Amino acid sequence: MTTSPSVSLIDDCAFQRQPSLFGRLRAGSRWLVLGLATVLLAGCAGLNQVPPAPQVLDVGLVELPRQPLPPRAPLVVMPVEAAPLLRSNSVIWRETGTLEPNAYASFQWASPPAALFGQRLRDRLSVEGPVLNTNTTGSMPELQVSLERFEQVFDPQAASTGGASSVGDFAMRAVLTRNGDVIDQLRLALRVPASSDDATGGARALRGAVDAATENIAQWLSQQPDLQLATQQASSGR
Repeated sequence: MTTSPSVSLIDDCAFQRQPSLFGRLRAGSRWLVLGLATVLLAGCAGLNQVPPAPQVLDVGLVELPRQPLPPRAPLVVMPVEAAPLLRSNSVIWRETGTLEPNAYASFQWASPPAALFGQRLRDRLSVEGPVLNTNTTGSMPELQVSLERFEQVFDPQAASTGGASSVGDFAMRAVLTRNGDVIDQLRLALRVPASSDDATGGARALRGAVDAATENIAQWLSQQPDLQLATQQASSGR
């Protein structure tokens, strides 16, 4: 009697339920395609998102001096010169003692610092007398200003001792000339404490520095004999 080979129904059913290697690859490929499509759609959605525009800062408007100065003779004010770092709209900050300047990503000046300071200076000096762009007669006094520093500086050690953790650091040089000859010069370096350790706090501090600097220049010019109206009138009457 021939014995038929036995067949395990359980094993056979289990084999039928398991997908073939090809089937498993097809299923895996479908999930891979779906995953890649999801990533691509998310990437395309991100490309359509426009980053927010930087917040624009400035140094405010000129204020009338608390103590009026005497009238001044016409003065030629040349455009403010500055280092390349201060010719862009970037709001610069750094840690004290470092040589690595940084720029805020979400803030910028309305104009380069040299232009902002130059406009504020012209507005302030026009209170006492005419401010001209060019030397029409060739013999009028000229003011040349160089902006050397205009940035926010952080000092963690100062904060630990109760001082301001950041300041508006400002420095400039002014030279008064006439007919190519130097009459006098003025150097200013100011550090104004910031009200907050962010870009707006630094901007407020630098605005205070600009106010102080323009007022110092106005007072310095009021003491120059070449710009005093009495001296000018006496010279013209001779």
